[in-house]
Amino acid sequence: MPTTGPPSRFAADARAAVGRDERLILLSLLLLSLAALAVFLHYTTLILGGLPDVIPSVIPGP
Repeated sequence: MPTTGPPSRFAADARAAVGRDERLILLSLLLLSLAALAVFLHYTTLILGGLPDVIPSVIPGP
């Protein structure tokens, strides 16, 4: 059974729509991962900045 023009063009359009949706999902996942990385680095530097020095500059006396 040979395929005619309109159904094959419809199938090509449907594949293009799926591809565009997949790119949108991948872009949103990329942006979400970048935002999560920024939040992680922000809180990491905040926590590490609040820690005391490993070797204190002033040695406490008795």
